[in-house]
Order: sequence, then structure tokens, then C-alpha cells
Amino acid sequence: MSGFFLILLRTGDYDADMFTKILGWILFGPSLIGLIYYYKWSGLISLTIGVLLILLLKKYLSMRGQ
Repeated sequence: MSGFFLILLRTGDYDADMFTKILGWILFGPSLIGLIYYYKWSGLISLTIGVLLILLLKKYLSMRGQ
């Protein structure tokens, strides 16, 4: 889930954003494949719940910053 958080992270600096996106995809891609391959539906459901939690956290942090 840290990979998904890094994919969504925006710092305002183009170089840092590109680096965090690449690092995020490197972390998120294999975890997605591993969850679906080894755990089938339970892995997909846990991934969905985790992604929803990350999206809610990002929304909360963006509202808190304003």
C-alpha cells in the first residue's frame, strides 16, 4: 500500500514527483501480482480495502492542509 500512496503523492517538484511515481509503481506492481496470484479473491479484496484506506487518508490530509 505504500507504493499506491507514493503514486498519489504530489510534492510540487516535478523531479521529486517523477521519482516517487516510479518508486511507487516499483513497490505496487509486484505486490498486486503477488496478492492476486497467491491469494486470489481474498487478496483482491484486501487490496481493494487497502486502496480505499489510502484514498481516504489522502483526502483527509489534503483537507487538513487547507
